[in-house]
Amino acid sequence: MDNSNNTGNSVLQLRCEPIEYVRIGFVGLGVRAKRAVHRMMHIDGCEVVALCDFVEENINDANGIIAKSGHAAPVTFTGEDGWKKLCELPNVDLVYICTDWASHADIAVYAMQNGKHVATEVPAATTIADCWRLVDTAEAMQRHCIMLENCCYDEFELCTINMAQQGVLGEIIHAEGSYLHDLRERISSNDNGERKWSNWQVDFMGRHNGNPYPTHGLGPVALAMDINRGDRMKSIVSVSSMRVGDKDSLNGTMNSSLITTEKGKTILVQHCISLPRPYSRSFLVSGTEGFAQKYPVPMYAFAPESENMITGGECEELMERYKHPFVAEYKERGTELCGRRWIDYAMDCRLIHCLRKGLPLDINVYDAALWSSLVELTDTSANNGGAPVEIPDFTRGKWKI
Repeated sequence: MDNSNNTGNSVLQLRCEPIEYVRIGFVGLGVRAKRAVHRMMHIDGCEVVALCDFVEENINDANGIIAKSGHAAPVTFTGEDGWKKLCELPNVDLVYICTDWASHADIAVYAMQNGKHVATEVPAATTIADCWRLVDTAEAMQRHCIMLENCCYDEFELCTINMAQQGVLGEIIHAEGSYLHDLRERISSNDNGERKWSNWQVDFMGRHNGNPYPTHGLGPVALAMDINRGDRMKSIVSVSSMRVGDKDSLNGTMNSSLITTEKGKTILVQHCISLPRPYSRSFLVSGTEGFAQKYPVPMYAFAPESENMITGGECEELMERYKHPFVAEYKERGTELCGRRWIDYAMDCRLIHCLRKGLPLDINVYDAALWSSLVELTDTSANNGGAPVEIPDFTRGKWKI
């Protein structure tokens, strides 16, 4: 299932020339993008130099954020080809993409072809062909392409990843991740009037039978299991429940997908946004020496007394002992600026830090392609009665480190 151009010029640990002052161009200026513009005003070593959106009001809102912060006014673009003009600017180092899902890959590829690094909202692509385009272009141009998966920077997830990397949980055998979120009201109310463009998410999900939004659940467990860094996702089976209501309704759709890795480990990924159930990303990691689960209550357990669940104050003490450096560095300031969305601040700070220091990014183009590939793969499997589907090796064997 390799539809690539087979450039073979790996960017797994890509180091580029340090950028002393990162100049950013934003494509798409909806709610999430405007929050990101606000965050960038408080991160050292970067500047927003260009903005692009179809909606003039969105551009004005983002300009207002920048002006309020005392920064210089950026150049702005609108219209069908505005994003291309932004990508072609010689004074842009990083293109930050916050558009509809289906356009992410086209913009990212064009930006990299114009020598820019790319940061794109999730998912990075919605088809296998586009996942390969991202990989091929990043390798050909030797540019970074990070998917902005903020859940990889949440405190419990980072603590557990830290434990896994230190061997505290033993060998990770099974993991679970999900996006279970009752969005019925948001879907019916068009985000309470916040959207100034069509509700493309609802349109997209109505046309797909698999998991259209897999990365929040999958990303953190993939990092905990060293996927693309010693193991790889090999195959997937996916099934979806009946749809309640008419044939185009989202109501009742529950997708469950089971992944097997090259080393024989398993990952369960689920998605549901249209049933009345509590929010959960699951995040469960089960190893030979320990167990971690975030929802509904954060807990750990360890051999040989695995029945003794560590919760509440004991769990907080354990998390303090294994606090990830990113939490120590970014949570306090991020909470001051963004409240519970401090994980977005940590994510952006890390991105800018790595670009300024010439370091490999925490999430690379292979992660972006692999995690996003589930959009098509789960659809294919679910539409064929849960038939196994091969998962492409976007690293072309370089995962064997």
